[in-house]
Amino acid sequence: MVVVMFVALFGGLLVSLAHEDRAPLVLGLDGSVGLLAGGAFLLLGRRLRHHPEPIIFVVATGVVFACVALGVVQPDLAVLASGYLLLVPLVVSQVVTWRTWTHTLWLLVYMVALLAFISLAPITDLSPLEKVDVAVLGLIAFAASFTGHVLGIRTRIRSFSQFRTIQSLHRRMERQARELAAALADLERTSRVDPLTRVANRLRLDEDFEEVRARINRTGGTFGLVEADLDRFKSVNDQLGHLAGDAVLQSVAEALNGALRSGDHVYRYGGEEFIALIADADATATQAAAERLRAAVEALGIPHPDPQLGVVTVSIGGTIVGPDDIDATDGVLFNRADRAMYAAKTSGRNRVAMELPDWYAHRPAPVLVAADGTA
Repeated sequence: MVVVMFVALFGGLLVSLAHEDRAPLVLGLDGSVGLLAGGAFLLLGRRLRHHPEPIIFVVATGVVFACVALGVVQPDLAVLASGYLLLVPLVVSQVVTWRTWTHTLWLLVYMVALLAFISLAPITDLSPLEKVDVAVLGLIAFAASFTGHVLGIRTRIRSFSQFRTIQSLHRRMERQARELAAALADLERTSRVDPLTRVANRLRLDEDFEEVRARINRTGGTFGLVEADLDRFKSVNDQLGHLAGDAVLQSVAEALNGALRSGDHVYRYGGEEFIALIADADATATQAAAERLRAAVEALGIPHPDPQLGVVTVSIGGTIVGPDDIDATDGVLFNRADRAMYAAKTSGRNRVAMELPDWYAHRPAPVLVAADGTA
């Protein structure tokens, strides 16, 4: 509508300047077309915005009949009016995006208007041969307009199809991105879980131990570090087979995990060794937690192939990690628990031994605790 208003007013001004004696008629016709387009523009922006085709149809028809009126009422402008008439269908096919049946109906109205122009235009200003030329050119404009409309529709359909394809690809990429993110999150999670026992693995232990260090540095509290090792596990694998050994490890890991508090964690350290971190624990709490772990494994009652042991048991060593250990390496701290664990083994197995650091108590030798709780 804005294009029609601009062309009507600008074209009317140019024609009136070239034909000053016809200026009132030209300005009247073009001004009427401009007002019609302006009214249509307002209607399309408000209550009739959902019904654009009737409004555009009326405006396009008004343009055609204004050209016819210009050539019929003003004979010396008949040639100019015929040029406008031949140009309008081509412009409409390129600018207006309406349905095919609406375009076809408008072209039929256009042909009626063109025939009326040819019939009513004065012979003296437009010869019969020129009228035939106008009619032939009108048919060409009719065909070109219809063809341009069909090609435009096909182009828009193709563009819409490509747009939908792009949308579909974009949605697929988003879905694949979500699936990839979920897979990465799952991989991140499973990479920190021991595949056999389903408890946390050594990688997760290293990460959590760093957090323990940071927490101790902030709060000054202490943590318990416990190492459990199955007693004479090699004979389980040798005599019962590795599948039976795997089943024992799974049962032991489940028992260890179930014997801990919600804030404590157990990790498979390697082979038949497990590590437990006891949160906010002193020596007494760490020793009590270690004893729970030992008793939980013994309570499983898994027969051991070694008759002297009776059932599968663990030897456990524990220590305390506190603020004075901040500068110590992980190896030094884990070796402390490891020495306590070997002290438990050498004292008869199925026991808990504690090795406390010098800053906690001046007792360099491990304090052995038997299964019955006696020193």
